[in-house]
Amino acid sequence: MRANPLALPTSTPSGYEPLPDEPEFDPARHLALEPPERVWTLKDFGYSEEEIRASATPIAVTGPIRVLSKAGADAARTVALALKSRSQTGDRTAHYLTGGVYRSKFLRDLCASRELTQFLSQVIRCEVLPHSMPSQQVYINYAPEDLSRAVDTWHADSIGMDTVVMVTDPTSFSGGRFQFFEGTTQEAARLLGTSSSGLTAAITRDLPPERVVTVEFPAAGYAIFQQGSMVIHRATRLLQRAERITMVFGYVAGDVVPPDPTRDSIAEWEEAGIIAEYARHKAWLSATKLEHLIRELNVNAPRADICRMLGSAIADAQRALAVLREGSDRDKIR
Repeated sequence: MRANPLALPTSTPSGYEPLPDEPEFDPARHLALEPPERVWTLKDFGYSEEEIRASATPIAVTGPIRVLSKAGADAARTVALALKSRSQTGDRTAHYLTGGVYRSKFLRDLCASRELTQFLSQVIRCEVLPHSMPSQQVYINYAPEDLSRAVDTWHADSIGMDTVVMVTDPTSFSGGRFQFFEGTTQEAARLLGTSSSGLTAAITRDLPPERVVTVEFPAAGYAIFQQGSMVIHRATRLLQRAERITMVFGYVAGDVVPPDPTRDSIAEWEEAGIIAEYARHKAWLSATKLEHLIRELNVNAPRADICRMLGSAIADAQRALAVLREGSDRDKIR
């Protein structure tokens, strides 16, 4: 059941000011797409057959893939540095910027590039689309000033799939390595002393080093693609102050049949417009399923089957309504 990409909202959330001057994205000049030498599957990580069938792709994470040319990496770095003054600090991710596509047309066009999404779709054996929540399409992570802090602690993502792109030359800094855990989220939660739902929070404990893979990016412009909600990952602390910039591009599967991996807690984040984005995302899923039902429903189908299919089609929108009402009730109690 294939979805069409969800267009950006007609209005921009408050606080997201666009860059006044930036490069213009040119796929012929800025992209350099090369597949990975290795991929890890969910089966490699120990996920069950049932869990794998419920996922949009059997791929857990790739080795380095080339995404940006030298000119593309330079342009992305220029944009990231221009936006740095608008960044913020956090408990888990030390220094980051949200809503990249609202702030930068270059980043918006890059993330949504048909050449890039088609390439990524081939790599992970699943059609991908720019994330239906625009604030999740591009994050930028910067190096923290405090060298005692990790760039990002062990965690699972609140969205299903993302590409982590190294924008800075990786030979120019020491430490700050991207790592992932070869195991399931359930196993990682147990080893880290938390619950599966707690894996999106800041976690300072460590995982067994023999189960950790360190990604060696050959140069700026290289990336990894991962099912970030099912791959526990981090970026270690820098050993000395230096520039280290990565961009995280968020994606959704074009096939809306698998369960939505987006965590409901995302609606409680403090990002501007996040509640409306979450509602639009869930409505988009239901709208796609309703359109499919309208086209494909057999007029001779039994009543019970019709009720089941209709209920399945609207389940995402109903879930969003329940989550948002629950949040509203909590606000009233406060």
